[in-house]
Amino acid sequence: MRMLEYFAYQSPLRNKHPIEKMGFALIPLILNIVFQNVLTSIFIFCIMTVITLIIGKVPIRLYLKLLLIPVVFLISSILVILLNFSTNPIEGAIFQSIIGPVTISISITSVEMALMLFVVALSSISCLYFLILSTTIQDFLYGLRCCKVPTTLLDLIALMYRFIFIFLDSSRTIYLAQIARLGHSSLLNSIKSIGLIISALFIKVFQEMKDLNNAINARSVDGYSAVISRELHFSTSSWIFTLLVNLFIIVFYFTVGRVG
Repeated sequence: MRMLEYFAYQSPLRNKHPIEKMGFALIPLILNIVFQNVLTSIFIFCIMTVITLIIGKVPIRLYLKLLLIPVVFLISSILVILLNFSTNPIEGAIFQSIIGPVTISISITSVEMALMLFVVALSSISCLYFLILSTTIQDFLYGLRCCKVPTTLLDLIALMYRFIFIFLDSSRTIYLAQIARLGHSSLLNSIKSIGLIISALFIKVFQEMKDLNNAINARSVDGYSAVISRELHFSTSSWIFTLLVNLFIIVFYFTVGRVG
């Protein structure tokens, strides 16, 4: 999380208006979901990855590590779609194995569905990574405020984001203290230590929430999101670039994607 925040603050795209970056990330995301085309999804993934790495100057090693996280969950989801379980053999299966009364098979249809799910999900993730790695939480909230999102929802987003860091920092501190006292020297000790971490984190987060609420009330501000935001201006060139990229995606879908 801190690494993501660091690169968002260091990004060359940080001074771009957040609504411009939201539009650039969300429009291809919507096209990707609507088109449901393997070649088009791969094309969108390549575009967003190249822009994130070259224009956003994100290290390729970090980007690959970030992609590895959802890929693990995608593979587990794909296996459920890819494998067919039945009591009778399936005709036309490209792979089939009989284990007792159960027949495990893989069909062409299941392969196509699994491939579609994988590339569409990965392409959508690349769109979101572009936004995450180029937009700070303050600018993101500013963009949502410009879109007239309710203040209550903005407060919830800001508080959740803050308490994620409180949770991570507190859990790391407690975990290191437990290791120093041999709290994880055995399986039984580890189970007890994890229980202590959970209970301690609950108390810590509750106390932090109480202190934060008192600080907000003392300032007499309207919600947690009522902070000073940078005044950013729209750029015509950015909107033209967004329009050209999305037109390129649409043309690719109708000329190459549907044919393929």
